[in-house]
Amino acid sequence: MSEIRPQFVSILTIEDDPGDFGLIQAYARLAKLGASGSKASVTWAKTLAEGIATARSNQPDVVLLDLSLPDSEGLATVQAMRTALPSVPIVVLTGQDDNALANAALQAGAQDYLVKGQFDHDALGRAVRHALVRHALELRLKESEKILLDSRNHLQEQVDQMTHQLKEIKDEFEDVNTTLKILLGYRGRDKLAAQNELVREMSQEVAPFLLKLKKSIRDRKQARLLDVLENNLQHLASQYGNTDTSPFLFWQLTPVEIQVASMIKQGLPTKDIATALSISPETINVHRKHIRKKLGLGNKATNLRNHLMSLPG
Repeated sequence: MSEIRPQFVSILTIEDDPGDFGLIQAYARLAKLGASGSKASVTWAKTLAEGIATARSNQPDVVLLDLSLPDSEGLATVQAMRTALPSVPIVVLTGQDDNALANAALQAGAQDYLVKGQFDHDALGRAVRHALVRHALELRLKESEKILLDSRNHLQEQVDQMTHQLKEIKDEFEDVNTTLKILLGYRGRDKLAAQNELVREMSQEVAPFLLKLKKSIRDRKQARLLDVLENNLQHLASQYGNTDTSPFLFWQLTPVEIQVASMIKQGLPTKDIATALSISPETINVHRKHIRKKLGLGNKATNLRNHLMSLPG
C-alpha cells in the first residue's frame, strides 16, 4: 500500500485575518505537502458560511479552521464544519494555548490543532500530513467494521433460515418435539457451531481483504496498525455467541481510541503508539484520558493496561 498522501494537496483555510492567512499560505508553500514535494494549493475563506460553500463546490483535501470567525466561534465551528463536510479532515487554528479547548476540539471531530504564533512551516506540514493519514485510516477501519458487520448479518440470516426450517419440521412431525428438547441441552455446541461459521465467513470474506492490504503495505507503522485490526477481528470472532462478554471497545470508543486502547492492551508505550499512529505523544495522552473517563477510571489510580486486560471482550 502506498503512503496515504495525495499527489497534490489542496487546503481550504477558513480564517478572517489576512495576516494569518498570508503566513499560512507562505508556510504551506515551504512545507511541500504533495507526494512528490509539490506545493499545496491554498484557498481562502473569511467566514464559516463562505468556507462551507467553497468546500462544497470544490472539496479540499484538508481544512484549516479558525475557531474565532465573524459568523461562528468555539466548538460550534468545528461541529458545523464536521456536519457539512464529514469526509474532510479538519486541523483547528486557535489563538489560545488552551489544552481544554484543544481536547474538546479533538472530541468534536478535529484531527489536530495548531496554536497561532507557535508553529512554523514544518509543524504545519506535519499537522496536515498526519490529519490526512489518520482520517484515511479511520475510513479504512470503518470499511473493515462494515465487512465484519455484513459477515455477521449473513450468518444471522443463515441461523434464521435454519430456525424457520426447524419450525416447519416441528409442525409436520410431532415426534420432532422430543428431538428439539434434546437439542436445547446442547446450546454450547450450537454456539461453537455458530462461532465456527463466523470464522469461516471471515476467512472467505474478510481475510482476503486483509491479506491484500498486508501485501501492499510498505510502511511499518501502517503494518502494525493492520496487525492490531486483525487481532481485534479475531478476538471478536472468538467471543461471538458468548453472552457473558461484550466487545465494549467497539461500542464505547472512537476508531482512534480503539487503536490506542488495543496498543495499550498489547503493552506498547506512549512513544511507540504515537509513532505507529503518526500522532504526537501529547495527543496520545489526550486519548488515554478520554479512554479512562469512558471506562470510569477518570479519578482512579488504576493502571489502564491492567484494567483493559481484565475486561471481557
